[in-house]
Amino acid sequence: MIDGIITPDLQEMDEVMPHAPYPIYPGGLLDEGKSHIRYALPSIQSPTITIVDYIYAEDGTPVIAPGHYTLELSEAKDMLLLIQSYDVIARIPVFLLEEDKSESQKQYDKKEQKKAKKEKKKREKIQKKYDEFGIKAKPPYIYSNAEIEFVPEKSYYLLKYEKGSIRAWGAIKQLDY
Repeated sequence: MIDGIITPDLQEMDEVMPHAPYPIYPGGLLDEGKSHIRYALPSIQSPTITIVDYIYAEDGTPVIAPGHYTLELSEAKDMLLLIQSYDVIARIPVFLLEEDKSESQKQYDKKEQKKAKKEKKKREKIQKKYDEFGIKAKPPYIYSNAEIEFVPEKSYYLLKYEKGSIRAWGAIKQLDY
């Protein structure tokens, strides 16, 4: 009875593949080959913020338009980068930076080293299974958050950035018009 349900083509196959029998990219250009993905920031877990009102320069011209922006911390950890469509719109100086040292101290703890080795072996085993089908495994989750708020007493925008064990604060001075 099962022979009538399964087609003869499927009976000859060793296993059923999780992808279509025709090419997904008929044009030949893979997603990894596109420049906005290939040369993008290495992290895809960057926090985003929404700016509701225009932010003006000293002379009264609008500098930052309302919209959705990605907030990144520079490699030197001295600037917050406001990014929209893979273009850096603004560089905001960091006036306060906090790093959680307990996370970095865990690498010297023997119990944590054993846990890390087990986790690495587990990830390698899972990656090996994904490689059989040509699928990329999801990267480990990292908590990230970004906020912007206007402080009317001092007339500035306060940006709060948090990713993993790092927190940074920056400010944009807003003139009254």
